[in-house]
Amino acid sequence: MAEVNQVSYEEIVNAAMGRIPFDLIIRGSELVNVYTSEIYRADIGIVGNRIAYVGEAGSLNLDAKKSVNAEGLYTVPGLVDSHLHVESSMVIPTRFAEAVLPHGTTTVAIDPHEIANVLGKDGVRLMIESSRNLPLKVYILLPTCVPAVLDVETAGATFFAKDIEEMLRWERVIGLAEIMDYPGVINLSSRITEIVKAGLKANVVLDGHHIMLNDRELCAYASTGIEANHENFSFEDVLKEVRVGMYAKIRKDLLSDPEFVKRLNGLKDHQNIIFVTDDILPDNLVEQGHLDDTVRAAISNGMDPVDAIKAATLRPARHLRLFDVGAVAPGKRADIILLKNLERFTIKTVIAEGKIVGSDGKFVGEIPAYNVPEYAKKSVKFDRFFTPEDFTIKAPIKEGKIKVNVIDASAVLTRLSVEEMSVKNGILELDGFETIAVLERHRGTGNKGIGVIKNFLKEGAIASTVSHDSHNMVVVGSNLPDMCVASNKLIETQGGIVAVKDGAIISLVELPVGGIMSEEPVEKLAEKVSKFRETCRRLGVIEYPTSILSIMVLSLPVAPCIRITDKGIFDVLQNRLLPLFVTE
Repeated sequence: MAEVNQVSYEEIVNAAMGRIPFDLIIRGSELVNVYTSEIYRADIGIVGNRIAYVGEAGSLNLDAKKSVNAEGLYTVPGLVDSHLHVESSMVIPTRFAEAVLPHGTTTVAIDPHEIANVLGKDGVRLMIESSRNLPLKVYILLPTCVPAVLDVETAGATFFAKDIEEMLRWERVIGLAEIMDYPGVINLSSRITEIVKAGLKANVVLDGHHIMLNDRELCAYASTGIEANHENFSFEDVLKEVRVGMYAKIRKDLLSDPEFVKRLNGLKDHQNIIFVTDDILPDNLVEQGHLDDTVRAAISNGMDPVDAIKAATLRPARHLRLFDVGAVAPGKRADIILLKNLERFTIKTVIAEGKIVGSDGKFVGEIPAYNVPEYAKKSVKFDRFFTPEDFTIKAPIKEGKIKVNVIDASAVLTRLSVEEMSVKNGILELDGFETIAVLERHRGTGNKGIGVIKNFLKEGAIASTVSHDSHNMVVVGSNLPDMCVASNKLIETQGGIVAVKDGAIISLVELPVGGIMSEEPVEKLAEKVSKFRETCRRLGVIEYPTSILSIMVLSLPVAPCIRITDKGIFDVLQNRLLPLFVTE
């Protein structure tokens, strides 16, 4: 966070009283007051990085070193995103700040879950160190489930309560991030129980993550003090959570549905409704925006603009216990957005920590340089390149037919399909199906989860070291040679996503930082990811209606219903590994 323009207690009081001039005054804008839901003309006086004065426009003769004429513009607080993964933008925090500040996001609570699964506590340190002295305020919610599900996948680290207790003492750490082992929480599994208790003892924010809990299970989950959940897919999900006192964190996809917004408007009280981004890939970030785009979606589909703004400012600030952000009021951080149009949430100027950092969608501030340590660029650890033999599926019979557990990827909620397939010379024949493999890349175990998938692609192969949550290498292909080219290219580049056809690389996004991020500007990554999407469409890859590429969630063992990890096929709802071949 920015440290260069801190201001003293005395200076704020003296500026408010008119004893010293303001550093900056914003004159005559239409202030959106998130406390009273009023909109009225106001003058706003700033000294250093704090707001010292807010009053009706023209009521006093205010002296300032610099003045901004904001007639015809609306003033709203800087946006506060209470749940996101910087790593999903595929850039390091310095580049992320450049990208989101012009969109009005001035405070974030990041969950460095992805890099922690690769580099452990060193990954969390990297995110803290690379986000120092930025005009974007970056707070940390500690990853609680590394790996997401114990004994089901191999991550680069394993966090226990003692690790959480240590990291809770680190700078800018304000809580525990999405506690996604919800079965472990409600069944009192020792590891996650002790982690939650560590958060309770420290009296910090406990953020949640759950899916498909029944009433009894939800009450058990909420009774622990876990106070929020962002995995909401319907109005019923949201209603159940707010009824038990939890914050319902809502993403853009739901707010893009007019019927959902209509039902949400029917709730008499929205105090526990919060907007978040969670995961935004670089091309979506460049083309559509950040939390501002979520606010726009809500307004355009029928939500009152002031209500939508509260859901992205005051409410998340209170949830995070960050009481000096989220409002334009005396004593608050000078984080302000000037809007050309309220209903369309069209941003003209962004001020963070009292300085202009965004103008007409462009970043105009200063970002300190950060050099990524070399160890973070050597995370794809294989001692050899792969051959077709590595992806050949050997059957337990020599010839004939055999039943196989197949992953059906025709929808986001992947399903299990039992298929009868042919075996020839001890090798499974894959006519009409594709091969999928998850290759452990952190510890040199040699683990390889291999299986059969259908309805994912039609030709070629794609591979990725971005594969939530443990980020092992995932490769899917219609033929084995292309799978080899794809996986071997990612060994060379030390991570990324790649598409291959007929032995040729046709699209590549290099992500050498932990195999999931780049030091390049987000605009360059956006171009590459956009090309990768188009390439995947040509290969017939299933495209999910979410902000995540489909290859990235095939190994996510907390996303229903059937996934595959480096240890094999995993039934998420039954919480058990399945054999590849079905035996009677």
